[in-house]
Amino acid sequence: MKKLSRKQREIDVKNGIKHRQGMTKSKKRKSINYSNGSEVNDWIDSHREKGLNVEINKNRVTIILPERLNFFHDYKLTVLHLNAIRKLITNKSTSHKTYKLDKVKFDYLKSVSTSASLVLTAELSKWDDAVRNNLKPNIKNWNPDILVNFNELGFFDLFKNKPSNISQFESNASHNRKIIKYTKGRCGDNEQTRVLKENITNIIGDEIKKWRFLHSGLSEAIVNVTHHAYPKEYGFSEIDRNWYYTASYNTTKKELKVVFYDQGIGIPKSLPASDLWEKLLEFLSIFPLADRKKDEVLLKAAVELDRTRTEDSDRGKGLQDLMEFIRQRGDGYLSILSLKGLYKLQINNGIESIKSERFDYPVHGTLIIWCVTV
Repeated sequence: MKKLSRKQREIDVKNGIKHRQGMTKSKKRKSINYSNGSEVNDWIDSHREKGLNVEINKNRVTIILPERLNFFHDYKLTVLHLNAIRKLITNKSTSHKTYKLDKVKFDYLKSVSTSASLVLTAELSKWDDAVRNNLKPNIKNWNPDILVNFNELGFFDLFKNKPSNISQFESNASHNRKIIKYTKGRCGDNEQTRVLKENITNIIGDEIKKWRFLHSGLSEAIVNVTHHAYPKEYGFSEIDRNWYYTASYNTTKKELKVVFYDQGIGIPKSLPASDLWEKLLEFLSIFPLADRKKDEVLLKAAVELDRTRTEDSDRGKGLQDLMEFIRQRGDGYLSILSLKGLYKLQINNGIESIKSERFDYPVHGTLIIWCVTV
């Protein structure tokens, strides 16, 4: 046997003393605390130093939205506040020490993009479902422009307890944007895809009926994403299986924008269990080994492969059809944010570019933003 050095013997003695005094049990206690939901507390507390604005009274948390919510100009702040809402409303701990969501304050919000407003609406609607539709928006200190914008988009219509005086904030401005209000659907609700196309026809005109790639693309993108967003093995209840969309048309720029969001596991996480995985592995072989599990790489692979996990010849080309429609028109973009990955196809004057990016904080679920000049 090798003789222990004096230094090593001193270390062993100190460790023995700590063990007898119970000082080495701290890790175990931390694990127990985690099972009581303290990981949510730890996350909230640690991210207050990184820009998350909250007020905490005992265990009741008020999330204070920043001045601007926008995935492309203020990604970190936007996602931090949206993730805080999600973590607090999905925490099932019954411990009296665990943080609980009490309020979300809109008082300082001055600007919000269409995509950020849709995701925020989805998270608040999920919270409303969890508390049996008891939420009532308090609009007393809202910025008037934000209030009119959310009212115009149908935000308050998603709540059973909407403010009684909201009608006075309806916009009388004659602006150049036609809007499809927020729509909340359930997986398998194919009727909503028909309604979406009818609504787009209403704001653009009958010319849309000639655009085959638009019709098939919208339908298949919604069907395919939602079909795989909420696998049973992840424990989603029926009330969780929702998706949301909105759309707008700028009559001056002739620009159609459709935004779609689901709150599922995200495209990258759904791929390993899919029938696509074998072909995806072949596609991923061109990337360094360390990059093959990154969300942005998996997202790029999922979008660019022209096949479905069910291998039906008439299924799974929804996103490709939407991209083809942009190519035909010559101007537009398709952005997909899912978990920590971004995939964006941009076409300007017929010139195409593709961007992949990785973020530090995830978008939970899948957000699709499709914009085209028509």
